[in-house]
Amino acid sequence: MVMELTMSQLVMNSRNKARVTGRIRPEVWAVTSGKGGVGKSNLSVNMAYVLAKSGRRVLLIDADIHLGNVDLIMGIRTEFTITDVLKGTKNLKDIIVRVPGAVDILPAASAVADLLETKQNTFRDIIASYSRFQQSYDIVLVDTAAGISPQVLSFVFSANKSIVVATPDPASLTDAYGMIKIIMRNKPDATVMLVLNMVENEEEGQTIFHKMNLMTQRFLSYSLTYAGSILQDQRIVRAVRIQQPILLAEPNSPPAKAIRFITGKIMETPKGSQSRPTNLFEGVYKY
Repeated sequence: MVMELTMSQLVMNSRNKARVTGRIRPEVWAVTSGKGGVGKSNLSVNMAYVLAKSGRRVLLIDADIHLGNVDLIMGIRTEFTITDVLKGTKNLKDIIVRVPGAVDILPAASAVADLLETKQNTFRDIIASYSRFQQSYDIVLVDTAAGISPQVLSFVFSANKSIVVATPDPASLTDAYGMIKIIMRNKPDATVMLVLNMVENEEEGQTIFHKMNLMTQRFLSYSLTYAGSILQDQRIVRAVRIQQPILLAEPNSPPAKAIRFITGKIMETPKGSQSRPTNLFEGVYKY
């Protein structure tokens, strides 16, 4: 309850600041990972619900070209994707799906690769279409694919905040460091946050973060921000099986509480001062 109150205050402070500065652009969070199977999409979906419950207007973009399972985690079926936009049969706003809990979903998934290869005029239409409704949202969450392909990095480089998800698995940590290194080489002022999933306990999460942060400080001259950790818990597995986010299936469980904490931490963390494109899809086209 304390976290929900704090989250609501953050929302009001942010909106008041936006009125003063005249900002109409949503803040973009890219949830990404160096390796698949780390729980990235599950975190994205549940953070969207936390944000919506706190009063944020949320758009969740499923940009995972490999798995694209946001709809499965939410237990919904999407009729259209960006593929239909590229074909010219739908515009971008038409494919957005509102799900219970006041979260909007924009299905992209396998169409992301086609999006990056589309003709210039078509991409300009998408940029213009997004510009017309982006001010309807406070936060745009992008669930990227895993890895460092151009399809992933184009969204990551366009975001205000990059949330890198990893597990204690050595391969996952190595790939997460690789992702962080690429972000910092291309966007040295980026806000990069680390979330550790499937840890045995909070101490393990803190220890892993400390080691990772020492590496980034030494070799990249950058201090990571620790967003938090999520313990390994069979309740998450059960929630996925019944196609219901853990925030709805087990709202008082330790994983749900951890995700609320992580979301609040990301909200209160300042974004980098480096300028970003005024339009997410403009940035995707640029990078």
